[in-house]
Amino acid sequence: MKGNELEEVINLRKVYSSRKTSRAARAIRYIKDYIRRRFHTEEIKIDDSVNKLIWSRGIEKPPRKLRVKIIAEEMKEIKTKSGEVRKHPTKVKVELPKVEKVENKNKKEKGKEE
Repeated sequence: MKGNELEEVINLRKVYSSRKTSRAARAIRYIKDYIRRRFHTEEIKIDDSVNKLIWSRGIEKPPRKLRVKIIAEEMKEIKTKSGEVRKHPTKVKVELPKVEKVENKNKKEKGKEE
């Protein structure tokens, strides 16, 4: 985890095996379970933008993949059996990453020729 942030793509393929009327709600639960397994934390907060993106296409068709930014808000030090001290997140926040717009170079060149 670079600093306290991590950008990751979560595959929601398994959600589509459930019935259509519960897919979006199941996608939210799947994201929480995925983060719980990955970071060993219980307190997970999903940002409203992630929730709106999942529900944007309705209850039956959530997105197949989702790129999210995972932020550890609080860290806890844990001592291992070998005596090492490791930091584990206790609170995690999930939000959408900020996308930078990239202009197409071909459009600029075409405008100059005309």
